[in-house]
Amino acid sequence: MKITVCSLNIAWENKDLNFRKIESLMSSIEDPGDLFVLPEMFSTGFTMNTSLAEDAAGETLKWMLSFAQKHNIALLGSIPYSQNGRNFFNRAYFVKPDGTWSVYDKRHLFRMGDENSHYTRGDEKCIVEYKGVKIAINVCYDIRFPVWSRNIGNKYDVLINIANFPQVRINAIEPLVRARAIENIAYAIFANRDGNDPKCTYSPSSQIYNFKGEPVSQEMYIEDCEGKKTQILQCCIDLDSLYDFRYKFPAWMDADTFNVIV
Repeated sequence: MKITVCSLNIAWENKDLNFRKIESLMSSIEDPGDLFVLPEMFSTGFTMNTSLAEDAAGETLKWMLSFAQKHNIALLGSIPYSQNGRNFFNRAYFVKPDGTWSVYDKRHLFRMGDENSHYTRGDEKCIVEYKGVKIAINVCYDIRFPVWSRNIGNKYDVLINIANFPQVRINAIEPLVRARAIENIAYAIFANRDGNDPKCTYSPSSQIYNFKGEPVSQEMYIEDCEGKKTQILQCCIDLDSLYDFRYKFPAWMDADTFNVIV
C-alpha cells in the first residue's frame, strides 16, 4: 500500500477554499497511491465553533465521498460532527472509493484549547482494513496517551494520527510518534497541518516511521491553488518486512494485558 500525507495549509473556517486547495494539490501529485491522509478538522481548522458541525448528510462527507470515487483512492480526515444538533464530536472519516466509510470519534479532547467544553469524547477504537492493511486511527492529542493506542495482539499494522499540532510544541512530535511505532511494532504516521489560525502557528511537520522507529517517507513540496507550498509525504507499507520483524522479535507476546475503562 502507498500512502500520501498532505500537510494542508488550512484556511480558517472556509470549507470551499480548503476543498479547492486539496483538489489542486491532488492534481499535481503524479502517483498519490492508495490512501490520501488529511489533517484534523481539515475543512475548518481546529474550531470550537460548533455551528460549523455537520451530520452524515453534510457537505464535507459528500465531498470526501466524491473525492474518493473521482480519484479511486481512500481518504482520511476529521471534521466537526453534529449528532442531532446537541452532541458534537471531532469525528474522523475513513472513506473508501466504493462509497463506504468508517468513523472514529476523538477520545482525548484537548482541554488546553477548551475542546472538552465543546465536544464529546469518543469511547470506541477504530481499526480499518483496506487492501490487506489494518489501520488504526487516532486524532492529535491521542498521541500523548499510549495505552489508548496500544497494539494488543498485533490488531493493526499502521497507526495514523491526524493532527493540528502547533509549532510551539513541535519538538514533542518526533519522540511521541517514534515511540508509538516502536512500542506497537507498527508503522506510525503523523499527519499535521500548516499555516495559521486565530490562536496558533503551524509548520510542516508530518512524519512517518516504520516498526523499528526509522523514518521511511519521501518528502516533496507542491503549491496549492493559492500558491502556498505544501509538504507532501509518501511511503509504502511493506507488510512482509513488518510480519518478518514481528516473528523474529516477538515483543508483542510479552505485553501486559489490560482493559481501558471508558
